[in-house]
Amino acid sequence: MPEGTLFQIGNLKFDSRLLSIYAAVAAVMILALILAQMYWKRRLTKWAESQHLQLVSFRGAWFFEGPSAWTRSRNQHVFRVVTRDRDGLTRYCWIVFGTFWGFTWGEPITQVEWSDADD
Repeated sequence: MPEGTLFQIGNLKFDSRLLSIYAAVAAVMILALILAQMYWKRRLTKWAESQHLQLVSFRGAWFFEGPSAWTRSRNQHVFRVVTRDRDGLTRYCWIVFGTFWGFTWGEPITQVEWSDADD
């Protein structure tokens, strides 16, 4: 192996400079994911509090789940949300942010679809 090369996979030679670039890119991507999770948790918590509910958990919807599945645009963000009311009743809903064309008038939550089944 040439001098300075730490290891090689096929024809690709890894040196310390290339590894530090990959590590920096990975750190930025992880930070972006953490910040996105914090952002959506804050928005969903504010919505739940406005409805006098407690946010228990949430997750992003897969392309085949929730309202407008398979026909959603990338401007729409859909979440499966679990809430708890004052009486301790657990409820499930789909929450849609945005519209197909990417704009909303006023409130950014465009749809809340309640279901009592844990999907």
